[in-house]
Amino acid sequence: MWLLYLLSAADFFVGVMLSKTCKDYDVVDHLNITQRGPLLSMTMPKEDWSKPLIVSVDATFISIHSVGEKTQTMTTYFWLSVVWKNDFIYWNPEDFCNISHITLPLSYFWMPDLYFHEQVIEDTSPWIIYVNITSDGMIKAVKPMHLTSTCILDIHYFPFDVQKCSTSLTSFMHLEPSLILKMQKNLSQIIEQSKKLYLDTGEWCLLDILVEEGSLNGYSKLTFQVIMKRKSSIYMFSLIVPTVFLLLLDLLSYFIPKSYTEKANFKLTVLLSISVLAIILNDFLPASTNAPPVVVMFFVGTMLLMIMGIVEVIFIMYIGGKVQKTEVTPKRKCSFFEGLLKCCSMDVQPVDEELVDGYHTPSVLERMLQDVQLIKAYIVSLQNKEKLDEKREDTQERLEVWLYYSHLVVVAAFFITIVITWTT
Repeated sequence: MWLLYLLSAADFFVGVMLSKTCKDYDVVDHLNITQRGPLLSMTMPKEDWSKPLIVSVDATFISIHSVGEKTQTMTTYFWLSVVWKNDFIYWNPEDFCNISHITLPLSYFWMPDLYFHEQVIEDTSPWIIYVNITSDGMIKAVKPMHLTSTCILDIHYFPFDVQKCSTSLTSFMHLEPSLILKMQKNLSQIIEQSKKLYLDTGEWCLLDILVEEGSLNGYSKLTFQVIMKRKSSIYMFSLIVPTVFLLLLDLLSYFIPKSYTEKANFKLTVLLSISVLAIILNDFLPASTNAPPVVVMFFVGTMLLMIMGIVEVIFIMYIGGKVQKTEVTPKRKCSFFEGLLKCCSMDVQPVDEELVDGYHTPSVLERMLQDVQLIKAYIVSLQNKEKLDEKREDTQERLEVWLYYSHLVVVAAFFITIVITWTT
């Protein structure tokens, strides 16, 4: 009989335990968070002060907003996760229906004083107001960050450059024996998660992420290095390709027929167009660099080649002008009705005249001889002028062909040098 009573009581208690309802409130009430809040938020949560507090950090990069070449800064957006253990908060999950974690306001707990050493603009994004707490006392806080940090950019290969920007996370107050920063995940997991969530919508592609643990002036630190590559297509089609086309137009201007003035004007117009592109390029490059970027040498070399072409045209015109022209045309022309009888010239010496009725009157034959001599001299001057023009044009054409092929060789050598420099 007593055995039946005991079995019935056992079934009753088992039924009561199975029907028990648990709440997060029960855990909070058990931990007495509200009463201990001031102490939990003001002191480091470790029972033995001689042991270090391990703070685990995880960073998931979402996007690279911008990279300022002028200001040498980088702005990134990522999620920062910080996990540490509070030795004064723990419970047995079996006592509370296997509740193993709860969420509470961050303001009730102490948290590490972390900051980024290279940060130049204050991040106004707040920490998520709630933290996740596990039964063994592990507290996890999360913060979305817009970090603007300094980054020494090497733009020698702009716009085909690969940049490496580093930033260090460290504590502001607690030295390394008291607080140590560790990575929550291994490097491969960080890279995999970041590449999976990375928003590839900006100018930069994320290539790799490196994390290094170390110390800075006695403080534990984590150094994050972001390796990224610039998308060069926009610069190719807006700066480099138009410059190459303008240089080709400058070379094609040699085929403008027989007008060196038009060639010079055309070359000057093309040179002004290159100058406009150079001004646009100046907006992207920093004011001072260790060495001039390849793109700057490309623009300067292109402008020098165009200036060289203008100097060649001026030199050809100067050589053609060195051929002296003789002017043999009479200084005073005769009318049609005066014909050959009254035509006079200062270039022909007068002949002897006869005195007829008190006047000196040359004979008809002598006048005809003078006119024939004038006509002959004029024809000879025209022939000489044609010969001089032919000689000048022939000299200019030979010189222009020689300078053109020399210019092509210089252009080809310049482009080969630029391509080799850009690709090595």
